[in-house]
Amino acid sequence: MDMPNLSLDKHLLLQFKSCLREQQRELLHTIEKAEKEMRTFTAPVPLDPIDLSYYTTSRESVLARASQNSSRLRLIQQALERINDGSFGICAECGGSIGLRGLQAIPWASHCIHCQEQAEVARLAEKAMLHGSPDNSHASSTQKSYG
Repeated sequence: MDMPNLSLDKHLLLQFKSCLREQQRELLHTIEKAEKEMRTFTAPVPLDPIDLSYYTTSRESVLARASQNSSRLRLIQQALERINDGSFGICAECGGSIGLRGLQAIPWASHCIHCQEQAEVARLAEKAMLHGSPDNSHASSTQKSYG
């Protein structure tokens, strides 16, 4: 097992911190814009079926993006906290190194690739069990939600 933060010198940590803060600012701005946009949905609901369909789709899209952005913002804030407390780059599950390449790909990652893959396989297996599908052959393609 690697010594977690040996490869992440102060200069590199400052770069990650700067990048994460910039993403944090962008997300806060995007969320603020989405909140303004959501306020437009307080107007009376259109009665025309086509307008109603467009209104509903637009509203759901704005809400979904806002939810995704809020989740990403939380992950970024947690990564900034890990930089401050010295645990950035350390897998929350096994305590091993996340690795520079993993952090460069997903700077808010809190798990190494191995632990993230195990968590995704377990999540997909649980989902398959809930939906009554014993087939989880697609469980090996699981690197999408690193965090």
